[in-house]
Amino acid sequence: MKLLTLILKQTELISELNDELGEIGVKHGTIIDAKSMTAGLNAWSDDSIIMGGLFRRVKNFEYNEECKMLMFVLEDEQVAPVRQKINEVIGDISQSGTAVMFTMPIDFAEGLGEQESITE
Repeated sequence: MKLLTLILKQTELISELNDELGEIGVKHGTIIDAKSMTAGLNAWSDDSIIMGGLFRRVKNFEYNEECKMLMFVLEDEQVAPVRQKINEVIGDISQSGTAVMFTMPIDFAEGLGEQESITE
């Protein structure tokens, strides 16, 4: 099993993505409101005046972009079709400002409805 995590900056695509993933059998997922640190970290790196830089750091939240973090518990064989569908909906993830996607192995999962518990 895998935990597929998608950090989506194009939040307007959530509904379409939800519909498309449902069509290929994804039944469960979690969406978390998040903020991308990219803009904030870039603002920190270009500080030229100490006081201005300090003010930026204190107000760093203004530089962070809204995004959504989607998480899905998937069987190993579901990962490739889910990745493909996500890429179809979002487009080229290698482009800046789109998304970040990765998986992590899961040792066990409980509370998944009809899949009462899964252990590898």
